[in-house]
Amino acid sequence: MPGGCKSEDMVTIKDVAADARVSTASVSRVINNDSRVAPATRERVLASIAKLQYRINPTARSLKLGESRMVGVIAPELSNIFFMTLFEQIERTLRKAGYTMILCSSNNSVAGEIEMLGYLADRLIDGLIVIPLGVEGKHFKTMEEKNIPLVFVDRRIEGIRADSVLADNASGTYEAVSALIRDGFTRVGFVGGDLNQMTSRERYEGYRSALKDRGIPLEKNFISHTGLELEDGYQGMKTLLRKDNPPDAYFFVNLTTCLGAAQSIMEEPHEIQERLVCASFDHVFYSGLLRCCRYFVAQPIEEMGVHAVRMILNRIRNTTEDSFDSVRLQTKLITRT
Repeated sequence: MPGGCKSEDMVTIKDVAADARVSTASVSRVINNDSRVAPATRERVLASIAKLQYRINPTARSLKLGESRMVGVIAPELSNIFFMTLFEQIERTLRKAGYTMILCSSNNSVAGEIEMLGYLADRLIDGLIVIPLGVEGKHFKTMEEKNIPLVFVDRRIEGIRADSVLADNASGTYEAVSALIRDGFTRVGFVGGDLNQMTSRERYEGYRSALKDRGIPLEKNFISHTGLELEDGYQGMKTLLRKDNPPDAYFFVNLTTCLGAAQSIMEEPHEIQERLVCASFDHVFYSGLLRCCRYFVAQPIEEMGVHAVRMILNRIRNTTEDSFDSVRLQTKLITRT
């Protein structure tokens, strides 16, 4: 090879030591910024590192130092705009602290969640931030067995020793449904959600409480727990609109179902489109384009990301701490003007 250099995959710390005419211990001290290294020795070692294009093996370094400065993140899916906005904040906050994020998707399956846990554990991550899929979470106990700190975001699993940062789902939904009722809509439908999933269950409870506190009976005929995806919102809305006496207003469990429902609404005659009034959990930059929605429940996404990172870094740095925190952050009702 030109200059007699090996490829960077083949260069070892011994090669650098030989080229710089120092011991491997001296090379190691330079790499780790040890102040005991003489300036002249440091210059020779750095010149040899540049000449040989030596790269530190991150796995070997992690094993030696006992840390990788990497945090794994698992989401049910990566197409969800709320999740991706949250992860952007997590990544920025981790990077400021000198950590790297490894982002994985469970593809909305427990099997995928288990697979990603194993993958990240093999990468010697220092900690793990997870939006768990549902209520089943025994597989997360493996993180405790491997001494990998864990923080849940948006949802949590009962019985797992982990910190969590959550939005106040029930209160946010209560405010949105109450706003619809104050506007004169007492026949309010609920579209989407999975009662096996924590956020859906809490938002449904907020819906029920808003009706109850205003003396409005719960109409099970107005509820369509179809799921959390676009198609679920579309089908749920279509089902309720086809009722003999459908609701006058609707609440959508998240923005994804809201988008699906909006597609269903656009297929209706103009006079139906004009009279429908809706509210939805979640608010992002394009929410105002959804003309059918009068109200949106905004989650404090950036604050959730910052809290999650603070929690995981505190857990990484204080491995003996035995108490676990759960933070509930307030939502904000946004009115489309």
